[in-house]
Amino acid sequence: MFNVIPEILYPLLSLILPFLLLFTGSSCASLDYSGRLVEAQEDYTGLYEFYEGYFPIGAAVYSWELDDPRLAAFIKKNFNSIVPEWELKQSSLNPKEGQWEYERMDMLADFARANHLQLRGHTLIWPVQDVWMLWTDETRTQLVDKATLFARMEQYIKTVMERYGDVIDVWDVVNEPFHYDRTWQLKEDTNYFRIAGEEFVTKAFEYAAKYADERDVLIVNETFVEGNAAKTDNMFNCVERWLKQGVRIDGVGTQGHMGTVSTQPFDPNFCVIDNLAQRCRKLGIQLEYTEIDIKIFEIDRQRTAEAPPRWLELWQIFKYKKFFEALRRNADVVIGATFWGLDDAHTVINYSDSGLKNDWPMLFDRDGLPKQNFFAVCDF
Repeated sequence: MFNVIPEILYPLLSLILPFLLLFTGSSCASLDYSGRLVEAQEDYTGLYEFYEGYFPIGAAVYSWELDDPRLAAFIKKNFNSIVPEWELKQSSLNPKEGQWEYERMDMLADFARANHLQLRGHTLIWPVQDVWMLWTDETRTQLVDKATLFARMEQYIKTVMERYGDVIDVWDVVNEPFHYDRTWQLKEDTNYFRIAGEEFVTKAFEYAAKYADERDVLIVNETFVEGNAAKTDNMFNCVERWLKQGVRIDGVGTQGHMGTVSTQPFDPNFCVIDNLAQRCRKLGIQLEYTEIDIKIFEIDRQRTAEAPPRWLELWQIFKYKKFFEALRRNADVVIGATFWGLDDAHTVINYSDSGLKNDWPMLFDRDGLPKQNFFAVCDF
């Protein structure tokens, strides 16, 4: 399925939208939550409260955001789960051999403990990162051998899980290992794969299982699964093979970075989630959405408008509504839904090297107030 929609098709897509809504029994009127925006200025029920009995609702948080009392209160009101944006990635936590930078990650862990929040462990191994443990020395001219890599991986995973195991019970053990097409099943152009082949994945899960509690959930996390059948097949075929080998994998995470019209544009009821959930049921594992956002525009150069076009805003409301409907109807295997950011002012979609961009991918506006997306997600 498409990941980017050419701009030349936008006028056509704007004409298709009413027919798409009609096909699903919706209408422009049924998606109009504008009348509820006024009440949100005063007070509203927090997002996670609507989903009690279904699954935790989370958000990605930078530790520095906790320094802002407004943001800290906003997080506590709307989310019962958080995940570190960067603080638990090895490049931040352990940038050099013997050098540990715990302070910022400890802030997030202490915040979760104090407020009884779930804290997701993202991530233990991210193969696209070129970290110190892959190299023989700081010159980074020669890769280590497999035995050295595995010893370093185990020590790293042990250290992290023992420090935060009291508060983290869902771990993204390996993040984004799978390839986009059927050329390979895993990304063979990473240094982890060059050193150890796919065994680096199974070893990571072996070590995580060794230091995990029984209640912990060990996840392999991937991106753009919804729009790429090859990657989906690569992921599930590998997981099935590893499970048969006795590797402990408790679930798969799919990130959920989506475009308003690009990802699954002709799957309005998100049957793709039903299919993912069914494949998880077949394997006896769980499914988690780990990095949700639905961007209005496809690329940075479009993000200069002062407000979203009405037809794209409507399509986004519709998409959020149908997406969460699909998650709820598969709540027997879905164990969480986490947004990658807090609101339209705190989202990776609007960060770039050239400054803050104009997109509106979240449920909350730049002041942290609910948008129509929020009411669509909570309208059940």
